[in-house]
Formats: sequence, C-alpha cells, structure tokens
Amino acid sequence: MDKRQSILVEAMEIELNGIELYKSVSEKTDDKEASKVFKFLADEELKHYNALKKMFDSFANGKETKVEIPAMGKISFEQIFSDDFRKNLKGRNYEFSAISTGLLLEKNSVNFYRIQKENATDENERKLFATLEKWEEEHYKMLEREYESLKVKFWEDNKFYPF
Repeated sequence: MDKRQSILVEAMEIELNGIELYKSVSEKTDDKEASKVFKFLADEELKHYNALKKMFDSFANGKETKVEIPAMGKISFEQIFSDDFRKNLKGRNYEFSAISTGLLLEKNSVNFYRIQKENATDENERKLFATLEKWEEEHYKMLEREYESLKVKFWEDNKFYPF
C-alpha cells in the first residue's frame, strides 16, 4: 500500500466512525426530529466514505481516475432536537454525549482533511480533501450551535451546573 492509499484508509476509517455514531444515535433517540438529523449526518458521512473508497480502489487498480465529488446535502433544519425534547433534558446524557462526541469527530476530520489538502500533490485529491474539509466544517458548526444552545439547560436539568 502506498502513502496515498494509507491516507485514504485513515480517511475512510474517520468516515466510518461518523457513520456508526450518527446511525446509532438516529436509531436510539426517541426524538423524531433528532433521528432525522442524525440520519442525515450518517448519510453525509457515507457519501464521504464512498468517494474516498472510489479513489482508493482506483489507486489500488493502478488507475488515476477522476473521482466525482458528491454534492453536499442541504441542511434544512435550524436545530437538531425538537422543542418538546428541549423542554426537559434530564437524563438525556446519551443524546448530549452524542453531540459532544460528534464535535470531536468533526473537528478531527476538519483538521485531517486540511492537512491532506495542503500536502496533496494531485489536483483531484486536493479538491476532494478541500470539499470534505468544508463539509465537515458545516457539520461541526451545526453540532456546535446545538451544543451551545443546550449545555446550560442540560447542566441545570441534570443538577450538575458547574456554578
């Protein structure tokens, strides 16, 4: 396996982690709105994985094929959780932990893709990594907005507000 393939394997692993996290949350949460959003995120990460896999396969077969970069899905929601869900966050540790974990995954993805974009020697690779970096930044911003809008209420409802 050459260096480019190793990078792509690491990138695919990053995407698989996101797929599994978001898929799991979409299936386990009882909030229908959140389930849709986490399903959307899992589908987005799957698109990333498929684009990376296609590039990996072309390199493995000794071909330098142009990888078609899929369009980013339209984020059509302002918040992840429904208003009913937000009213009482007591005991919602799983969902809140998923947001925190998602933030870490997305931040790591952004940093990884930024480095790969800067080090890419092939224009097609550079474009792919730049696109993936942008997508992951959008996911990060969405999760960060949700986290910031909920954290104080979550702490208060669960009686561990730090002040």
